[in-house]
Amino acid sequence: MQGNWVQGRRSSSWLKCGTPSRCATLSWRTLRLHLPPPTLTIAFDAKRYFNNATGLGFYSRTLLEGLRRFYPEHQYLLYTPYNKGEFAASDDGIRLPDSWLGRSFHPLWRSRGITRQLQRDGVEVFHGLSHELPLGLRRAGIRGVVSVHDLIFLRYPNLYPAVDRFFYKQKYLRAAVQADCVVAISEQTKADLQEFFKIPAHNVQVIGQSCDAAFERLSLRHLPERAALPFPQGLKLPDSDYLISVGSLTPRKNWHKLLDALFLLKNQGLEVPLVAVGSGKSAYATSLRVQAKRLGLQVYWLDHHVPTHELAVLYRRAAALVYPSLFEGFGIPILEAMTVGIPVVTTRGGCFEEVGGPAALYANPNDAADLAEQISKVFDTTIRTALISKMPAQIEQFSPEKICAAWMGVYQSRS
Repeated sequence: MQGNWVQGRRSSSWLKCGTPSRCATLSWRTLRLHLPPPTLTIAFDAKRYFNNATGLGFYSRTLLEGLRRFYPEHQYLLYTPYNKGEFAASDDGIRLPDSWLGRSFHPLWRSRGITRQLQRDGVEVFHGLSHELPLGLRRAGIRGVVSVHDLIFLRYPNLYPAVDRFFYKQKYLRAAVQADCVVAISEQTKADLQEFFKIPAHNVQVIGQSCDAAFERLSLRHLPERAALPFPQGLKLPDSDYLISVGSLTPRKNWHKLLDALFLLKNQGLEVPLVAVGSGKSAYATSLRVQAKRLGLQVYWLDHHVPTHELAVLYRRAAALVYPSLFEGFGIPILEAMTVGIPVVTTRGGCFEEVGGPAALYANPNDAADLAEQISKVFDTTIRTALISKMPAQIEQFSPEKICAAWMGVYQSRS
C-alpha cells in the first residue's frame, strides 16, 4: 500500500499521507489548509433576471454580477421559464423547464415542478429574488431564502386591483412563512413585514442593494467632468443643465407633483429642463404629457428601454436627480445618482432616508412648494458641494463587496 488517503469534510478532494503514523498526527486544521474551499450550488428564481427591464430585473442582475465577481468558487444556476434575450444572455447557468408540462404551464412549474428539477441538479440553496418560493423545498432538503422588496400593495391598496392584491398576499406571505431566511431590502420593508404579516423582527435580516457597475465606471473618481461625456447616440437632449427623474409613469411615482414643482420654479425665474426616463401607457401617463404641455415645461420623455450604460451617462450629465416617489422598497435611483456624484432631491418618509442619509435633500411628497424649494438648493454651490462631500461614506454602505458578503453569509448559514 502506497499510503493512506484522508478525506476532508465538505470536500471531494483527497490528500495522500506518507505513513499511518504521519496521518495520525495531522489535525483537521492542517488538512483544511491543503483542501480547496467548499463550494455551494445556489439556485435563483431568475424569471426577472432574464426578462425584466425595471427594478426587480436590475436587482437580480446586479446581485448575480457581484456574486460571480467576488465568489467565483460557487455554482450559480438561474431558473427561468423562458428568456426573451433582451436583458441577459443565455449563459451556462441558465436552467429552463425540463418537461413538457413545465414549458407549457409556467406558473405551475415555478411554484411546484421546479423543486424536482432543483433536486436533480444538486441545489443546496434556492434564492427567491422577488418575494416567491416554490413549494416543497424543505422536504427536498433545499434551504429556501427569499428577498422581500416591499409590501406597497398592502400599504397603498388603492393603487392595485383587488385581484392582484389577493394573489400577491397569498404568494408573499407563504414565502415569508416557509423561508429558512427572510431578507428585507430595507428597514422600512422589515417593519412592513412585522406590521402586515406579523413576521417577528428576529426572523428578518436586512440587506440593501448595490447599483450596476456601469455607474461606478462614471463616478467622480473616474470622470470628474460631467459635460465631457457625449450623450448616447440618437437621443436629443438639452445641452444646458437639466434634472433627471427615473421611474415608471404611475401615480405612486408622483410625477404630477414634480411637474407642479417645476412650474413653481419657472414662475420664480428658475426654468430647468427635465429628462423623464420611464414608460407607461395608462391614462395617468398620458395626463402627464398634457400637464407638462399646459404648464409650458421643457420635458424630454424617454419612454423606451434605456440600456444601463446609457442611463448612467444620462445621470452623470444631469445637474441633479429628483425622485419624488411616494413610497418604495429601496429607491435604487438615489444610490445610482450619488454613485456618479450628482445631488439628489427625494421625499421624506419610507426608506429613502436610509439610502440617501445626510447626502440627499428631502421634501414632503404632497407639497409641490417644498419640493420646488429643495430642488432650487441643488443649484447653490455651497449646498451642492456639501452634499457631494457626504456621498462617498453613504454609498460605501451599499458597495457590491458588502452586499455580496452579506448574502454569502446567508447562503452559508446553517441556522
